[in-house]
Amino acid sequence: MKPWFPPTVSSVAVAAAGEADNRVHRWPLTPRITRWLRTKGADARLAGFEADRAALGVEVARDVRGDLVLTSLHCRRAMRTEGAWVLWVHGGGFCWGSARDGTGLRLAAGLGRPVVSVEYPLAPEARFPVAIEHCLAAYEAGVRERGPRVLLGGVSAGANLALGVLQRIRQRRATGEDLPLPLGVVGLTPFGDLAGEGDSYRVNEGRDAYLRWRGQQERFARAYAGRADLRDPLVSPVHADWSGGELPPAIFTTGTRDLFLSDTARIHTAWRAAGGDADLVLAEGMWHSYLSDARLPESAALMARLLDWCEELLARE
Repeated sequence: MKPWFPPTVSSVAVAAAGEADNRVHRWPLTPRITRWLRTKGADARLAGFEADRAALGVEVARDVRGDLVLTSLHCRRAMRTEGAWVLWVHGGGFCWGSARDGTGLRLAAGLGRPVVSVEYPLAPEARFPVAIEHCLAAYEAGVRERGPRVLLGGVSAGANLALGVLQRIRQRRATGEDLPLPLGVVGLTPFGDLAGEGDSYRVNEGRDAYLRWRGQQERFARAYAGRADLRDPLVSPVHADWSGGELPPAIFTTGTRDLFLSDTARIHTAWRAAGGDADLVLAEGMWHSYLSDARLPESAALMARLLDWCEELLARE
């Protein structure tokens, strides 16, 4: 049976939701099985990425750390005038996905600035905090090589890791280290509560077109966290304390059917309570990470909003 959607949702999105797969995963997430699962559809994903890259006019290179540098054909002009760049962290439940990320491509093309898309180690082979430390090292290397004018962002598990990087930066600055804060933070539907305690984990169970908690995301959470406390703020940034220091401006996005709607709401609320400047974009009828489907009118509208936010932020400096 196709899910019901209100008339405020585009027909393209309704059709996409009807094609989506959010089944329970009935296999254990062992390293061997997870490596096999990553190969399923890998050729098609790579072909799609290459087609999008060519259409958007983005060049791709791999740096010495193994991360991808996504560079628009218009990027050199922007670098001469401003030198701003983006550190982007892909999603995939901590267990799959790669730096060949479509949202990173669209940001590189739309902003005309280089995007360093981090190829962090995946779970369950690499458990917490390996991925955060890899992303932090990429941030530090980028600041040294490209300068301090950086926007930090990610989607889903990648937004979790980006928020973990920001926490680590703030911890180190509190001890006197001269590690610059990012100019701004982009958190797209962060997977921020690995204990699954938020309201939307119940209310949107079965309503999100792509995700469910039981038998799916709860397994990814444990595969990543290992024996770590699921309420550790670096594991679950819904528990982070953002008070007591500078906070960069942020934008958080979610949808009314997003399994992680509560995570986004809680992080946004805590950010504002700590005195931070944070926008919240809540899309009617949308599911987790709907921005990733560039066919959707709702996705195009959100990307335009993100690009406007980033450009407005860069214009302040």
